[in-house]
Amino acid sequence: MLSGIEVFMVNGMQKCSGASVLWVSVSPSLKFFDLPLLQNLTKHRSLAKPPGTGIARWDYAQSLDEASTLEGATAMLMEYLESCDRPVHLAGHGLSGVVAMQAAARCPEKVLSLAVLSVSVLPGLTWQAHYYLQRLMTPCSQARVLANCARSLWGTTSPYSIRSLVSLLEKDLLLSPSPHSLYQVAKLEAVIVSVPKFVMGGGQDFVISPVVFQQWRDQMGPGDQFCQLPEGSHFFHTASPDWVAGELMQFWMQHEDSQSEKLSKLEGGAIETLPSERSVRFSGR
Repeated sequence: MLSGIEVFMVNGMQKCSGASVLWVSVSPSLKFFDLPLLQNLTKHRSLAKPPGTGIARWDYAQSLDEASTLEGATAMLMEYLESCDRPVHLAGHGLSGVVAMQAAARCPEKVLSLAVLSVSVLPGLTWQAHYYLQRLMTPCSQARVLANCARSLWGTTSPYSIRSLVSLLEKDLLLSPSPHSLYQVAKLEAVIVSVPKFVMGGGQDFVISPVVFQQWRDQMGPGDQFCQLPEGSHFFHTASPDWVAGELMQFWMQHEDSQSEKLSKLEGGAIETLPSERSVRFSGR
């Protein structure tokens, strides 16, 4: 197993203290589709205060001879978070978001907030689960099922060729720490996190239907938010990076302001519990 850090904003130093936002990536073959959003976030964060707070991506990769396990990826992410000298905003898409969510639940003192994109309240509901269910329930070949998945995951207006997407999805089945296989589609328990969370999804996501996405409402607490892009696919953050970056920035800045206010009051000797309101909303373009 390998893990590493790539800093997207050069203002910060190449270590934990140089970034206030940590993007989790456990799918080496699919991380290309995160780049438009990360580049937008870098641009936004470079204008934010305080200066020097950047965006970093935590990469995880496993070799072909290693067992595919979410636990291993989560443990390594937690180890990295423990080495950081301050809490970070944790974020991720799809299976990477599931790993981020599990880490945030286990070491909340190291996480300022959690943002997950295209993640179900039932964390086992991933594109890999859909793929293996189709393989088990239909006589279709791997190539045919992957082609169907590619069309559904990126939508009919995707600028990428089906052949290239199929190749990337095939690699993701081998390299990502998915708990699913042809022998078993795993069932994962819901993950409860105590840190503020922002859940984002696409209204046309074939992996997580709008009805299933609505189940997040039951887990919304003070300071939590969730929104949905009505026409968005599973990879809505690739097609609409500006909108997603703006929503994330607003969420992070809100909680950074709240954190700064708390610290200011504590340093001034005024210890009190600040009120927080339940914030649940839908946003769109």
